[in-house]
Amino acid sequence: MRPRSLRAAAEESDAARFVGRDPEMATVADLLDADTPSRILFVHGPGGIGKSTLLRAAAALADRRGLRTSRIDARTLPPELEHAVEVVMSGGAVRRCVVIDEADALGPRLDVLRDRLLDELADTSCLLVAGRKGPSPSWRTAGLDAIVVGLPLRPLTDEDSAELLRSRGMDEAQVAEIVEWAQGSPLALTVAASAPAGRTDGPSSAALEQRLTQWLVGQPILDVSRDVLEVAALARTVDARLLSAALPGQATRDGLRRLAALPVVERLGDDIALHTVLAASIREHLRSTAPARAAALSRRIAEHLATRARLGDMGALLRLSRLLESAELRAAIGNDPSDEYYADNRLHPGELERFGRHHGFDDGADWGEVLDWLQRPEGLLLIRRRDGEAVMVTRFVAVRELAHTAAPMRQPDPRRSHERDSGPAPGAIARSLALAAERTDADPARSFAGVVLFADGPARDAAEAARLGSGAFMLQHGVGDMQSMLIHYPEPDRRPPVPSSIASEVTGPLPRPVALSDFRPFGAIGNVEAMVLGELGFVPRSIDAGLLLAEDDDPVRIAALTARLDEVFGAGAEDRRQRRALELVHLGTRTSEEECLMALNVSRRTWFRILRAARERVAG
Repeated sequence: MRPRSLRAAAEESDAARFVGRDPEMATVADLLDADTPSRILFVHGPGGIGKSTLLRAAAALADRRGLRTSRIDARTLPPELEHAVEVVMSGGAVRRCVVIDEADALGPRLDVLRDRLLDELADTSCLLVAGRKGPSPSWRTAGLDAIVVGLPLRPLTDEDSAELLRSRGMDEAQVAEIVEWAQGSPLALTVAASAPAGRTDGPSSAALEQRLTQWLVGQPILDVSRDVLEVAALARTVDARLLSAALPGQATRDGLRRLAALPVVERLGDDIALHTVLAASIREHLRSTAPARAAALSRRIAEHLATRARLGDMGALLRLSRLLESAELRAAIGNDPSDEYYADNRLHPGELERFGRHHGFDDGADWGEVLDWLQRPEGLLLIRRRDGEAVMVTRFVAVRELAHTAAPMRQPDPRRSHERDSGPAPGAIARSLALAAERTDADPARSFAGVVLFADGPARDAAEAARLGSGAFMLQHGVGDMQSMLIHYPEPDRRPPVPSSIASEVTGPLPRPVALSDFRPFGAIGNVEAMVLGELGFVPRSIDAGLLLAEDDDPVRIAALTARLDEVFGAGAEDRRQRRALELVHLGTRTSEEECLMALNVSRRTWFRILRAARERVAG
């Protein structure tokens, strides 16, 4: 007989500590009956109210009822949802219970996943969803209102709060005081229950977030260092490399392990996120009591993320942009996720023509060239509203590709006789972009040119599309040290504001106007880093180290890199090994991966760890 697994023990312990929520669990039990008309339960409420705990209890009940239960953490799903659906539906036609936690992370894709599951699940199956926001109007259309039950979670009663504390071994003498303090918040109760036994003092501030700050930061009740908590709060998400960079000289491995063990953190792949309520409180507390320390930690975090971005981690660039505090900058380039808009790179059949007709682009004399430009899949990007309607359509290519992407000569449309008489020569947009690239001395590999169409609609649509599009573009092209972007807007009045520090118009005569977003001298990563550091009161460093790590035979670069290696690396064994890794990849004759492994006598995993650490030392 196979012994009980550690996972089973953890799940049994979790179930034993679940208290209260009797009315909510009665709703769940009704949903799990095969003959009930309700088939979808949408649990919603603020962070820390107990949504995930309720879903775990609901999934356990579904298991006991004989349903095949599939649990989905929406934060870990890849952009392509088809594989997730295949995994859920594996095993044939059976009654299923599909649990989707953290649904907010999917944004508009939640509706897409829901519709796929509606088509695949048997009519006796059920779907349990949890998110901070309640179901959108689309969950009440097409007959869904007959099977969807919305379940807002409320704070726990005093009786249930006291039972929760007792289930976690809290001293009876403290229960009444903590129940009064927590005000029914499962998150606050969990934090309080994490205190070492015998502690009797509690927070005194009036607001809940301030209370949590006082409890977590003002008093060392949790077995996690204050330094680690502060970095986790400032960085939003933290991993081992970031924590080590933010706290140099400290042994951070154990701190990360202790942080991960807290009941108030979320795992996002390899990253750990302190609960958003707590993180916001800790940031506010730190900035008000120790502003110099807050700025110093934030600077290390920003410079570390910028270094990772220069080495090809575009996710680090998106995380860096989230450190911006200015509402204006965050609205323009911050990569906070959106509940209402999402990025796509595919056109539906005939969609571009319909978009042009609906928003007045097809009346323009250049519409034929715009169609030629946007109908090619390479570099195509759309931003859509939650309902699937496109609010921005764009396509960018590297400047070096302009000669290959210029629109071919088109025959004029006989329905538009004015094109034959007074219309511009075909290819005017492509020629304008090429001339603008030459005039602005754009780096052919690090600069991009394209066309952007905004739908005729609310200004917020265009602003959000431009903001989300910048991050999606970076992920799509993976060129973090981008120098500039050359943009033609067929309807320039619809473009949203761009930070004046980078925006201008290309001067001089051009067949068509071209706008310039210029990130020189630092590149896109350097500009975002400079903005973050500027808000902190720091002068940005001179950023050129990333270019040293190219893989070409430029003698100037090789000489500069060699000099930098002499500065960075000492005589120790690990320094010599890291330097040798860089020399094999970035200096002299190109060396294959197998030759590199043999030269250092290491495994492939160790080789990449050494090379990554060496690159970060040079670029940082």
